[in-house]
Amino acid sequence: MSRNSRRGFLLAALAGAVLNVQAAPTQYNLLDVYNMALKNDAQLAAAEASMKAVQETVNQGRSALLPTLGLSAKTQYNKTSSELTNGSDTDENYNSHGWGATLTQPLFNMNSWFNYEQAKSVGDQATAVFANARQQLILRVAESYFNVLRSEDSLMTAKAQERALKQQLDQARERYNVGLIAETDVLVARAAYDNARVARIQAENQVSVSYEGLRTIVNQDVTDIAQLEKAMPVVAPMPNNPEEWVSMALANNLGLKAAREGLTASESKVKASKSGHAPTVKAFASYNYSSNNSSQASGNGTLSGDRTDTVVGVQFDLPIFAGGAISSASRQAGYQLEEAQKNYDQQLRGTNANTRNLLRTATSDVDRVHASCQVIISSESALKATQSGYEVGTRNITDVLDAQQQLYSSISNYLNTRYDFIVNTLKLKQAVGTLSPTDLEELNQWMTDASDELSVPDQCGG
Repeated sequence: MSRNSRRGFLLAALAGAVLNVQAAPTQYNLLDVYNMALKNDAQLAAAEASMKAVQETVNQGRSALLPTLGLSAKTQYNKTSSELTNGSDTDENYNSHGWGATLTQPLFNMNSWFNYEQAKSVGDQATAVFANARQQLILRVAESYFNVLRSEDSLMTAKAQERALKQQLDQARERYNVGLIAETDVLVARAAYDNARVARIQAENQVSVSYEGLRTIVNQDVTDIAQLEKAMPVVAPMPNNPEEWVSMALANNLGLKAAREGLTASESKVKASKSGHAPTVKAFASYNYSSNNSSQASGNGTLSGDRTDTVVGVQFDLPIFAGGAISSASRQAGYQLEEAQKNYDQQLRGTNANTRNLLRTATSDVDRVHASCQVIISSESALKATQSGYEVGTRNITDVLDAQQQLYSSISNYLNTRYDFIVNTLKLKQAVGTLSPTDLEELNQWMTDASDELSVPDQCGG
């Protein structure tokens, strides 16, 4: 090979290596996914737009208390025909134009004031709803992220079980060939292996499905995410006092706060409806100028065609009867207030119960993690003992397969229980209104590079 040929070959190899590096998928951690979701999640963007739209009602409500200024102008062509007393007719064609300005300032309007108070409460409610949507995004990202990890762990478990059963099937065939076992044992091992293949195929599909769920939130292809370190501590939420958690929830839960603001808005609406019978007072001032080229005559001479009018005053209005509409609106607002009160009561009870349940669940998850860990150790010991018994003929192939199934089931339960603990802890923080991106930052410290091997603890403990 010539020097130029060797140089070309090396350059091509280097270029291929660079392309392979560039084509390698990027691995994202939990915080990366959350930051992408903040920018791209359609549900959060819709919630933000809804909040901004509702908050505009505050400006609209305030406008009813502020002065209004209007301008008007007109120009027109006039053609008149008049019959005089002497029997003759007179025709006149002329142009006229004019402009005016009117300034109005409400002085007393209870209905507008209470409508403004209602609008402020509705705006505060929208703010709370959006803040709750941001917390929901944190929870949705975490659930989707750990659903991917669940599916990947399930796939690794399925692959490991498939390999183990394939090895068991091969051993059974060897033992059958030398006459140590009956053909039935080979058939049983074959059936177990085939079932493991089916489970592995289903697990592969579930990985794709879970990644699609993550893609729905971030609107971007994510094909590789960091895993959770097995050394992550699993500690029960503190304090271990339900009443303290409930007190925090009643003070900070965003869903409850939104319901509370909705109740306040309904109270203001009742006041606004009842004030429909109240008088209104407003001040006004107007100026109008008009001009025309008509040759009209008056008792003292011919009019010039220019005219100005300036008016300043105060207007008082008192509704007397509106066909029963005001009374009906007042009753309607009363029923809506009752509805809002009942909804708030339901939200209050639900928040109370949900907080207690989540605390119990998260605390129970800690015990489940440690117990599941111990089950893995026990299952490993049981499998070894069963295999030894199978070697000496005291146990059959079904016993070995059952022991293997128990081991891999216990590994899967352990991994899922850890994810349950994390998600339920985040739900508990959302229930008490303290869930924030900081919680994801703390979790992200326990994210590590993905591995093709099962991540199980070396020993049970924290």
